Amino acid sequence: TVCELLGITPAKMSLEERLSFASDIENEKIVVASNLILESGDVAQALDYKESGLSDMLKAAAILEVMGFERLSAQMRKRYGELFVETLMSGVREEAYAKKIISEDRSKAKKGKTNKHHTEALRIAKDTWEKYPNASLAGLSEEIYAHLHKQWNDLPVAGTIKTWLQDSGMNPDVKPKNRNFKLVLQQV
Repeated sequence: TVCELLGITPAKMSLEERLSFASDIENEKIVVASNLILESGDVAQALDYKESGLSDMLKAAAILEVMGFERLSAQMRKRYGELFVETLMSGVREEAYAKKIISEDRSKAKKGKTNKHHTEALRIAKDTWEKYPNASLAGLSEEIYAHLHKQWNDLPVAGTIKTWLQDSGMNPDVKPKNRNFKLVLQQV
């Protein structure tokens, strides 16, 4: 506490002596500061200790202590500690929040427009796997690509169709897999 550091006992001081001490603290003739040393200039600058009002809280706590309000002074120091940590962590939280927003935006963009052939490729795969559960994923994706390529030129690459089929989870868990199948094509 400030009184311990300065070697004073408010209970043994007159009111005038306590007021004089409080005035010296207020006017910064006696400097009250945290014993926390900020080694990093970046942290000290980011914290902006003097401008944050935290130094005023310490002065107020010291004045309350000198005036004999020990419990209120302790509460003020506790609040100072909480605000100090909050001030240090606010930058970290802001950065984490910004990363979260960017991640959500990218996720939305990824889920955006689906290729117009996606639904048809999945329908063909579903129908084919119902009839030929041993049809391999690689073989089926290549056959679907070849079939759709006969009709359209704006197809994604065969690997994309394979990814669609993998992500769909429709591939039956049957072994062994083979390429002994024909696409099941239904008229829509």
